[in-house]
Amino acid sequence: MCDFLASDGLQARLVPGPSLERGHSISVKAHPKEPKLIYCFGKYVIVRSLDDAGDNFVYRGHKHAVGAAAFAPNGFWVASGDAAGFLRVWAWDNPEHILKVEVQVFAGAIKDIQWDGESKRIVVVGAGSNIKTKCVMWDTGNAVGEMVGHQKTVLSVAYRQQRPFRIFTGGEDFKCVFYKGPPFKLDHSCTEHTNYVNQVCYSRDGSKIASVGSDKKIVVYEGKDGVVEETLPVKHQGSVYCVAFSEDGTRLITGGADKALKVWKVGGGTDALESSTAMGTEVADMQLGVFWGHGRALSVSLSGDVNYLDVSSSGVSVSRKVQAPSAPVSCLTVAHSEIVIGCNDGTVFTASGAEWTKVAGSAPRSICRAAHVGKVTAVCATSDGVATCGFDDKVRFIEKGAYTATVVDVEGQPLGLGSLGSSVAVATTKGIGIITNGAISKFESTTWDPTTLATHDSLIAVGSRDGIVRVFDASLKEVFSSVAHRSQITALSWSLDGSKLAAGDAEREIKVYDASDKYATVLANKWRHHNARVTALAWGPSGKLASTSNDETIYVWDFAKPATAVKEYKFAHKDGGLGLAWKGDQLVSAGMDGVVCVWDA
Repeated sequence: MCDFLASDGLQARLVPGPSLERGHSISVKAHPKEPKLIYCFGKYVIVRSLDDAGDNFVYRGHKHAVGAAAFAPNGFWVASGDAAGFLRVWAWDNPEHILKVEVQVFAGAIKDIQWDGESKRIVVVGAGSNIKTKCVMWDTGNAVGEMVGHQKTVLSVAYRQQRPFRIFTGGEDFKCVFYKGPPFKLDHSCTEHTNYVNQVCYSRDGSKIASVGSDKKIVVYEGKDGVVEETLPVKHQGSVYCVAFSEDGTRLITGGADKALKVWKVGGGTDALESSTAMGTEVADMQLGVFWGHGRALSVSLSGDVNYLDVSSSGVSVSRKVQAPSAPVSCLTVAHSEIVIGCNDGTVFTASGAEWTKVAGSAPRSICRAAHVGKVTAVCATSDGVATCGFDDKVRFIEKGAYTATVVDVEGQPLGLGSLGSSVAVATTKGIGIITNGAISKFESTTWDPTTLATHDSLIAVGSRDGIVRVFDASLKEVFSSVAHRSQITALSWSLDGSKLAAGDAEREIKVYDASDKYATVLANKWRHHNARVTALAWGPSGKLASTSNDETIYVWDFAKPATAVKEYKFAHKDGGLGLAWKGDQLVSAGMDGVVCVWDA
């Protein structure tokens, strides 16, 4: 079970959206019988309900970035492939999601996966050195035929779900290749495209194939023989990234770099275009993926938005928009009963329920409506909203769900933020500062290197690389300096009443100082249960302290009974946890896997 998210005590889970890259299409797939999307985020496969964002699952069995995943038509199995060429077939209907087979199909990244209609064969395409397309048996991984024909990376594949089986692929060599089988062999190549073929797909009845490319072309082929039936008129103003047939196979929907979704009538000739709808004007509105199934249509924007579409003869309208991080989470807090996270791509999200809402920013040259240029390093609650800081050396403020015009430039790269009533304390690589009324009111340079910061009322605790915890008042006068820890301070947290200060370091130890007794060390050499550096601490109600680490574990400690942890959540976050916060009597955690969990601590 170590490959999967710990479930004991888990109350809710907020999952990220798909990993996206500008200029690369995304294949949006779903469960054959249930309204569930399946997509890839980093090294993880995410399954999420189309109707309820809280109904989700995270598969964590891959060691490399996952490039494609697909459900078997019988709904019992999932095939997923990663950047090292490993294909894993694992059970969906089994609560332990047991692995059926893992095989390295080729030495290169897997870009797309499709099953046959009998759930017996899987075709995999990607960036192999010699073999770039391979069809294997689902239970053994044995190859079914010799599949040659492409000279460059294959980007997309379509598998005819009815007999006679056919496979159609498109790649970076501007070619589409048609295979007959099994065993599958090259039948012929199609050279209608003059640039990358970004995506190919079959209609549900297997009678038609569509391909789209960076040459703005949309080509429709006969499904059984692979011959060209029609080339639709060029209406897109840029590369076409995605295509999907309607459920009855009579219409197509396409999206591309011109930020438009177009609906086409199959067999309509020069009058094939039924409608065209602009989804926006910014780079973030490029359409990278479309899906048409389970009685609805979806599109995925470069910004990470999943758009629920109403398709009519007059055009496409967005009925609902689902937002989620498309980059790893970097920091976490709870502000005014809302979960707030910052991400590595500069975006900031809030959640009061099971769904994320992006706080749109205006960072220059951003492709995802980011608030900061580069990673968000810290978020904290303020008296009337939230403050955020990032790698762009700026502190910004959110009020009523939107960023204000206030932008504060700080000296050095911000490392931590903390609220001081109406002011905000910030620790940077150069020193410590206080921001009041949208400007730096005081800044003190330091000869030591700050690493983290925590505040309570008018007190500011700062950890440093030299292992010393220092406490300052609102005038930045030092009121306490601890004996050095064995290593640098990585996490700090004040108790709710401000009487205790906990400090975690890179040598796995957590110490507690009594602020009401001249910061005497009241607990040391006991809380060293973690196997790696402590990455986050959070005091909660009733004297409970939560800690997490790079060892993927969360501990909840009771200061009154320090001998053992009250609760232990193993394998909480793959690759380690990085943020903790309390929401009432519930514990919220964030990790390197991009997932935010709520626990009944």
